[in-house]
Amino acid sequence: MQIKCSHCNKMFAENKDAALAGMYAIHNDGQNHYDATCLHCQHAVRISDERMKETYPNWEAEYEEMMKRAAEFEKKQKKLVEQAASSKGKPKKEKKKRKRKR
Repeated sequence: MQIKCSHCNKMFAENKDAALAGMYAIHNDGQNHYDATCLHCQHAVRISDERMKETYPNWEAEYEEMMKRAAEFEKKQKKLVEQAASSKGKPKKEKKKRKRKR
C-alpha cells in the first residue's frame, strides 16, 4: 500500500503484514483509523478504515493466513532453539602438531 506522508510529502510503502494487523486492530478495538509511521520523518500518518477496507477487501482470510505462517515460523524457531541447546557444548579444538626443527 503506497502512502504519502502529510508532514514531509514523501511516498512510502506500508508492509502488508503491518496493514493487516492494523485492520485487525480497527475491527476489534473499534478504531476509525490506522496510524502508519512514515519511514522518512517518523511521524504518524492516519489512514482511514474505509481506505484500508478498499485496499484489503478480504482482509480476514489474509489475516488468518498470516497468523498460520507466523505459527509455522514459531515452530521452526523453537526447533532451532532446541537444536542449538542440545549442541551447546564447546566444540573440541584440534591440537596443532608442532613442527620443531631439531
